Amino acid sequence: MKLMNLFIPSQQQEQIHERGPRKAVVALGGGGARGLAHLGTIQAIGESGVQIERIVGVSMGSLAGAVCAVTPDASLAQAKTIQLLHSPIFQKRQQILFGGTTPEDQLTSGVFSWFERAKKYLHAHRKLTKAVTSPALMSDIALQEAIDHLLPDINIQDLPIPMSVVAVDLLSGQRVILENGPLRKAIRASTAIPGIFPAVRWNDMLLSDIGVIESVPALIASSYASDLTIAVDVGQTVNRIKKCDTAIEAMLRMDDICERMIRPKLMKAADILIQPKVGHCPWFDFTHPERLIEEGHRAAHLALADIESNQAA
Repeated sequence: MKLMNLFIPSQQQEQIHERGPRKAVVALGGGGARGLAHLGTIQAIGESGVQIERIVGVSMGSLAGAVCAVTPDASLAQAKTIQLLHSPIFQKRQQILFGGTTPEDQLTSGVFSWFERAKKYLHAHRKLTKAVTSPALMSDIALQEAIDHLLPDINIQDLPIPMSVVAVDLLSGQRVILENGPLRKAIRASTAIPGIFPAVRWNDMLLSDIGVIESVPALIASSYASDLTIAVDVGQTVNRIKKCDTAIEAMLRMDDICERMIRPKLMKAADILIQPKVGHCPWFDFTHPERLIEEGHRAAHLALADIESNQAA
C-alpha cells in the first residue's frame, strides 16, 4: 500500500474505489525470453476488470509492453508474437546465436550462462577480441527484426495506452525515461544489453538496457499511479555455478548477482506483485512461448484474486 493511503481511513478508501473500476500502472521487468509471460499477465489484468492507465517497461518488459500497448486485444498480441517466434528465420537466428538448451542452462541462466554458450561462436568468428575494440560483442539484427515485425513505425506518444520506456544513458550515467519519439528505437535502446548488443544513439545520449540496476521499474510506475501499482517480476534467484575463470566471466557474473540483490528492494514500491514461475527458463530460450504466456496468465489471476472478487461483488 502506498504511504499516502496510510492516512486515508479504510472506509474512505472503499468509497473512492466504489466510484468505478480499479486503475493500475503496470511495471514490466526484464528477463529475456521469460518476459513473454508479460503477455499473459496483461491479458489477466484486463480480464480482472482493472484498467491499465500506463505501462512502464524495461528491457524485455518494454518490448512486451509495447506489443500490448499497440494491440490492446491480448489474444491478437500473443498470436502475432508466437507466430514470429516459431517462424523459420527467427529459429535459425536463435540456433546460430544460442544453440539448443541443456539442463545446466536452468542453473546458470543469466547473461553469464549465455556467454558460456556463446564463446564457441565468438571464437569461430574471431570476435572475442572485439570486447576491447568494438561497441558490442554481437549484432542486434535479430532483435531489430523482431521489433520491426511486432511494432509499427510510430511514436511512443501515439500509442493507445500510454507507455514509459526505461533505459540508461551510458555517457551521463543517468536513468532515462522515454515517452516521446520513435517507438522502435526506444525499445531497441531499452533491450540493448550493455556490451552484448550495440547501444543506441538518441540525440546526445548513448542508451542501453538498465536492467542490471532496475530490472523491475516499480518505483517509476508508482510515481504515475492514481490507484494501484502492479509489478511483474520474471527474474531468477542466484544459483551456485561450477566455475568463473576469466575476467569477462567474472564481470558478467557480477552483473547477475547485483541485479538479483537489488530487485527485491525495487519491488517494494508495488501494491500488487506478480511473479510467474518462469525461473527455470534461460533468458535466451524462446522455444516454448505458449508455456511462458500461460504461466504469466495463471500467476496474474492468482495475484489479482481479491480484486476480481471485489469487482464481481
